[in-house]
Amino acid sequence: MMAQGFVQRAFVIGVIVAFLSSLLSVFIVLRKVSLIGDGLAHTAFGGLALGYYLDLVPLWIAGGVVVLGSIGITRAMRSSKISGDAAVAIFLQLGLASGIVLLSLARGFGVNLESLLFGSILLVSVDQIFYALLVLGATLTFIFLFYKELVYSTFDEVQAKASGIRTWFFDYSVSILAGIAIIVSIPIVGVLLISALLVLPAITSVQLSNSLRQTVILTPIFGLLSVVLGLIASIILDTASGATIVLVGLVIFLFALTVKRIKVRRLSI
Repeated sequence: MMAQGFVQRAFVIGVIVAFLSSLLSVFIVLRKVSLIGDGLAHTAFGGLALGYYLDLVPLWIAGGVVVLGSIGITRAMRSSKISGDAAVAIFLQLGLASGIVLLSLARGFGVNLESLLFGSILLVSVDQIFYALLVLGATLTFIFLFYKELVYSTFDEVQAKASGIRTWFFDYSVSILAGIAIIVSIPIVGVLLISALLVLPAITSVQLSNSLRQTVILTPIFGLLSVVLGLIASIILDTASGATIVLVGLVIFLFALTVKRIKVRRLSI
Protein backbone atom coordinates (compact mmCIF):
# COMPACT_ATOMS: atom_id res chain seq x y z
CA MET A 1 0.00 0.00 0.00
CA MET A 2 2.84 2.42 0.80
CA ALA A 3 4.01 2.21 -2.80
CA GLN A 4 0.73 3.68 -4.01
CA GLY A 5 0.85 7.37 -4.93
CA PHE A 6 -2.42 8.27 -3.21
CA VAL A 7 -1.22 6.73 0.07
CA GLN A 8 2.05 8.66 -0.12
CA ARG A 9 0.18 11.91 -0.77
CA ALA A 10 -2.06 11.14 2.19
CA PHE A 11 0.91 10.79 4.53
CA VAL A 12 2.56 13.94 3.17
CA ILE A 13 -0.44 16.17 3.71
CA GLY A 14 -1.14 14.42 7.01
CA VAL A 15 2.28 15.40 8.33
CA ILE A 16 1.88 18.98 7.04
CA VAL A 17 -1.56 19.46 8.58
CA ALA A 18 -0.55 17.78 11.85
CA PHE A 19 2.37 20.18 12.23
CA LEU A 20 0.28 23.19 11.20
CA SER A 21 -2.65 22.48 13.52
CA SER A 22 -0.31 21.63 16.41
CA LEU A 23 1.50 24.97 16.17
CA LEU A 24 -1.77 26.85 16.34
CA SER A 25 -3.11 24.48 18.98
CA VAL A 26 -0.63 25.83 21.54
CA PHE A 27 -1.92 29.39 21.34
CA ILE A 28 -5.57 28.42 20.95
CA VAL A 29 -5.59 26.24 24.06
CA LEU A 30 -3.45 28.55 26.21
CA ARG A 31 -5.64 31.50 25.24
CA LYS A 32 -8.64 29.44 26.42
CA VAL A 33 -10.49 29.80 23.11
CA SER A 34 -10.64 26.09 22.24
CA LEU A 35 -14.23 26.37 21.03
CA ILE A 36 -13.20 28.69 18.22
CA GLY A 37 -12.27 25.63 16.16
CA ASP A 38 -15.88 24.42 16.21
CA GLY A 39 -17.21 27.82 15.22
CA LEU A 40 -14.78 28.20 12.33
CA ALA A 41 -15.30 24.61 11.15
CA HIS A 42 -19.04 25.08 10.84
CA THR A 43 -18.49 28.47 9.24
CA ALA A 44 -16.30 26.64 6.71
CA PHE A 45 -19.16 24.25 6.02
CA GLY A 46 -21.39 27.21 5.18
CA GLY A 47 -18.66 28.64 2.96
CA LEU A 48 -18.17 25.35 1.13
CA ALA A 49 -21.91 25.05 0.61
CA LEU A 50 -21.97 28.59 -0.84
CA GLY A 51 -19.10 27.75 -3.19
CA TYR A 52 -20.81 24.61 -4.48
CA TYR A 53 -24.13 26.44 -4.77
CA LEU A 54 -22.60 29.24 -6.83
CA ASP A 55 -20.63 26.67 -8.85
CA LEU A 56 -17.36 28.47 -8.09
CA VAL A 57 -14.13 27.18 -6.51
CA PRO A 58 -15.53 25.91 -3.18
CA LEU A 59 -12.30 26.03 -1.15
CA TRP A 60 -11.57 29.62 -2.19
CA ILE A 61 -15.11 30.73 -1.33
CA ALA A 62 -14.92 28.83 1.95
CA GLY A 63 -11.57 30.45 2.68
CA GLY A 64 -13.01 33.93 2.26
CA VAL A 65 -16.04 33.09 4.39
CA VAL A 66 -13.86 31.59 7.14
CA VAL A 67 -11.58 34.64 7.24
CA LEU A 68 -14.62 36.89 7.64
CA GLY A 69 -16.05 34.49 10.22
CA SER A 70 -12.80 34.43 12.20
CA ILE A 71 -12.77 38.23 12.27
CA GLY A 72 -16.40 38.28 13.39
CA ILE A 73 -15.88 35.66 16.11
CA THR A 74 -12.77 37.40 17.44
CA ARG A 75 -14.46 40.78 17.47
CA ALA A 76 -17.45 39.34 19.31
CA MET A 77 -15.20 37.55 21.81
CA ARG A 78 -13.25 40.76 22.51
CA SER A 79 -16.47 42.63 23.09
CA SER A 80 -17.70 42.91 26.66
CA LYS A 81 -21.32 42.66 25.48
CA ILE A 82 -21.19 38.97 24.61
CA SER A 83 -19.35 36.00 26.12
CA GLY A 84 -16.81 34.02 24.13
CA ASP A 85 -18.78 30.76 24.04
CA ALA A 86 -21.93 32.60 22.96
CA ALA A 87 -20.03 34.29 20.11
CA VAL A 88 -18.73 30.94 18.90
CA ALA A 89 -22.20 29.40 19.18
CA ILE A 90 -23.73 32.13 17.03
CA PHE A 91 -21.30 31.61 14.15
CA LEU A 92 -21.46 27.83 14.55
CA GLN A 93 -25.22 27.83 14.16
CA LEU A 94 -25.09 30.38 11.33
CA GLY A 95 -22.59 28.33 9.32
CA LEU A 96 -24.36 25.02 9.87
CA ALA A 97 -27.84 26.39 9.16
CA SER A 98 -26.80 28.27 6.02
CA GLY A 99 -24.97 25.20 4.72
CA ILE A 100 -28.00 22.98 5.23
CA VAL A 101 -30.32 25.52 3.57
CA LEU A 102 -28.06 25.82 0.51
CA LEU A 103 -27.75 22.05 0.39
CA SER A 104 -31.51 21.65 0.33
CA LEU A 105 -31.95 24.41 -2.29
CA ALA A 106 -29.43 22.78 -4.60
CA ARG A 107 -30.84 19.29 -3.97
CA GLY A 108 -27.30 18.17 -3.24
CA PHE A 109 -24.03 19.43 -4.67
CA GLY A 110 -23.01 16.37 -6.63
CA VAL A 111 -20.20 15.71 -4.13
CA ASN A 112 -19.71 13.08 -1.44
CA LEU A 113 -21.10 14.83 1.61
CA GLU A 114 -19.65 12.18 3.92
CA SER A 115 -16.09 12.90 2.75
CA LEU A 116 -16.75 16.62 3.19
CA LEU A 117 -17.95 16.18 6.77
CA PHE A 118 -15.57 13.45 7.92
CA GLY A 119 -12.61 13.75 5.55
CA SER A 120 -11.19 11.62 2.77
CA ILE A 121 -7.43 11.90 3.01
CA LEU A 122 -6.79 9.23 0.38
CA LEU A 123 -8.30 11.50 -2.29
CA VAL A 124 -5.89 14.38 -1.63
CA SER A 125 -4.38 16.03 -4.72
CA VAL A 126 -0.95 17.57 -5.30
CA ASP A 127 -2.54 21.03 -5.41
CA GLN A 128 -3.99 20.57 -1.93
CA ILE A 129 -0.53 19.60 -0.64
CA PHE A 130 0.91 22.74 -2.22
CA TYR A 131 -1.72 24.97 -0.58
CA ALA A 132 -1.16 23.29 2.78
CA LEU A 133 2.59 23.96 2.48
CA LEU A 134 1.92 27.63 1.74
CA VAL A 135 -0.27 27.98 4.82
CA LEU A 136 2.30 26.16 6.96
CA GLY A 137 5.04 28.45 5.67
CA ALA A 138 2.99 31.56 6.43
CA THR A 139 2.18 30.29 9.93
CA LEU A 140 5.81 29.43 10.72
CA THR A 141 6.93 32.85 9.50
CA PHE A 142 4.34 34.64 11.62
CA ILE A 143 5.22 32.68 14.78
CA PHE A 144 8.96 33.16 14.19
CA LEU A 145 8.60 36.93 13.74
CA PHE A 146 6.20 37.56 16.63
CA TYR A 147 6.91 34.70 19.05
CA LYS A 148 7.68 36.90 22.06
CA GLU A 149 4.62 39.08 21.49
CA LEU A 150 2.41 36.02 21.03
CA VAL A 151 3.61 34.47 24.27
CA TYR A 152 3.30 37.73 26.20
CA SER A 153 -0.23 38.48 24.99
CA THR A 154 -1.26 34.86 25.56
CA PHE A 155 -0.28 34.70 29.22
CA ASP A 156 -0.88 38.27 30.36
CA GLU A 157 -2.92 40.36 27.95
CA VAL A 158 -3.35 43.26 30.39
CA GLN A 159 0.39 43.62 30.97
CA ALA A 160 1.06 43.16 27.27
CA LYS A 161 -1.28 46.06 26.48
CA ALA A 162 0.49 48.19 29.08
CA SER A 163 3.79 47.36 27.37
CA GLY A 164 2.48 48.71 24.07
CA ILE A 165 1.78 45.38 22.38
CA ARG A 166 -1.24 45.44 20.08
CA THR A 167 -2.89 42.35 21.53
CA TRP A 168 -5.90 42.73 19.24
CA PHE A 169 -3.65 42.19 16.23
CA PHE A 170 -2.45 38.84 17.54
CA ASP A 171 -5.97 37.76 18.51
CA TYR A 172 -7.20 38.38 14.98
CA SER A 173 -4.08 36.88 13.41
CA VAL A 174 -4.26 33.60 15.32
CA SER A 175 -7.98 33.35 14.58
CA ILE A 176 -7.48 33.97 10.84
CA LEU A 177 -4.61 31.48 10.65
CA ALA A 178 -6.74 28.90 12.45
CA GLY A 179 -9.55 29.49 9.94
CA ILE A 180 -7.24 29.03 6.96
CA ALA A 181 -5.72 25.94 8.60
CA ILE A 182 -9.21 24.48 8.88
CA ILE A 183 -9.79 24.93 5.15
CA VAL A 184 -6.62 23.07 4.16
CA SER A 185 -7.28 20.42 6.83
CA ILE A 186 -10.77 19.52 5.65
CA PRO A 187 -9.47 16.68 3.40
CA ILE A 188 -7.83 15.11 6.47
CA VAL A 189 -10.57 14.93 9.09
CA GLY A 190 -13.49 16.80 7.55
CA VAL A 191 -15.52 19.75 8.75
CA LEU A 192 -16.97 18.10 11.85
CA LEU A 193 -13.73 16.77 13.33
CA ILE A 194 -11.16 19.43 12.44
CA SER A 195 -11.57 21.23 15.77
CA ALA A 196 -10.09 18.16 17.49
CA LEU A 197 -6.76 18.66 15.69
CA LEU A 198 -6.69 22.25 16.93
CA VAL A 199 -7.21 21.23 20.56
CA LEU A 200 -6.03 17.68 21.35
CA PRO A 201 -2.27 18.06 20.68
CA ALA A 202 -1.85 21.04 23.02
CA ILE A 203 -4.12 19.61 25.72
CA THR A 204 -2.11 16.40 25.63
CA SER A 205 1.25 18.13 25.86
CA VAL A 206 0.07 20.31 28.76
CA GLN A 207 -0.44 17.15 30.82
CA LEU A 208 3.26 16.25 30.57
CA SER A 209 5.10 19.54 30.15
CA ASN A 210 6.42 21.83 32.87
CA SER A 211 7.05 24.91 30.75
CA LEU A 212 5.92 26.67 27.60
CA ARG A 213 9.04 25.50 25.79
CA GLN A 214 8.22 21.86 26.53
CA THR A 215 4.63 22.45 25.45
CA VAL A 216 5.74 23.93 22.11
CA ILE A 217 8.07 20.97 21.52
CA LEU A 218 5.70 18.19 22.60
CA THR A 219 2.56 19.50 20.86
CA PRO A 220 3.73 18.85 17.26
CA ILE A 221 5.00 15.42 18.33
CA PHE A 222 1.58 14.41 19.64
CA GLY A 223 -0.10 15.91 16.59
CA LEU A 224 2.14 13.93 14.23
CA LEU A 225 1.61 10.71 16.22
CA SER A 226 -2.16 11.14 16.08
CA VAL A 227 -2.26 11.69 12.32
CA VAL A 228 0.33 9.08 11.28
CA LEU A 229 -0.88 6.31 13.60
CA GLY A 230 -4.51 7.17 12.86
CA LEU A 231 -3.91 7.04 9.12
CA ILE A 232 -2.11 3.70 9.37
CA ALA A 233 -4.93 2.30 11.51
CA SER A 234 -7.60 3.56 9.11
CA ILE A 235 -5.86 1.86 6.16
CA ILE A 236 -5.47 -1.43 8.03
CA LEU A 237 -8.99 -1.43 9.50
CA ASP A 238 -10.62 0.18 6.43
CA THR A 239 -12.29 2.86 8.57
CA ALA A 240 -12.94 6.58 8.08
CA SER A 241 -9.56 8.32 8.27
CA GLY A 242 -10.74 11.47 10.03
CA ALA A 243 -12.58 9.70 12.82
CA THR A 244 -9.75 7.21 13.31
CA ILE A 245 -7.19 10.02 13.61
CA VAL A 246 -9.30 11.77 16.25
CA LEU A 247 -9.79 8.52 18.21
CA VAL A 248 -6.04 7.88 18.20
CA GLY A 249 -5.52 11.44 19.44
CA LEU A 250 -7.98 10.82 22.27
CA VAL A 251 -6.19 7.60 23.23
CA ILE A 252 -2.87 9.46 23.37
CA PHE A 253 -4.50 12.18 25.51
CA LEU A 254 -5.90 9.59 27.95
CA PHE A 255 -2.48 7.97 28.17
CA ALA A 256 -0.83 11.33 28.95
CA LEU A 257 -3.52 12.09 31.53
CA THR A 258 -2.90 8.73 33.20
CA VAL A 259 0.85 9.34 33.31
CA LYS A 260 0.26 12.75 34.89
CA ARG A 261 -1.98 11.28 37.59
CA ILE A 262 0.59 8.60 38.40
CA LYS A 263 3.26 11.29 38.77
CA VAL A 264 1.03 13.36 41.04
CA ARG A 265 0.29 10.36 43.27
CA ARG A 266 3.97 9.49 43.57
CA LEU A 267 4.82 13.05 44.56
CA SER A 268 2.06 13.10 47.18
CA ILE A 269 3.30 9.90 48.85
